Amino acid sequence: MNVKVFDTHVRTRAGHYLHFDVLTETHDAALARQYAFAWLDSLGVRESDISQNECRFCHSQIGDPRVMQGIARQGYFIIPLQGFATAGFEATGLEVSG
Repeated sequence: MNVKVFDTHVRTRAGHYLHFDVLTETHDAALARQYAFAWLDSLGVRESDISQNECRFCHSQIGDPRVMQGIARQGYFIIPLQGFATAGFEATGLEVSG
């Protein structure tokens, strides 16, 4: 099944830059943004801690089984890309799904 990939960039008020992908089954950018904020909240980053953000559709790709399981369970899957280790988060690789 094809999933939609939303390229997401966040700058926190503490100065951390976080880059991650939100994968969903829908092209709904507002919903992808909600998923991004929900996942960040699960890491302890509140919406009020964010100084700027961008979450926009990038491309579609075939979802591997782990991605599809995450989407079936909660509607989305997160792939952390940059900034998490320097910000002190345990979000690396495909292990984190929100």
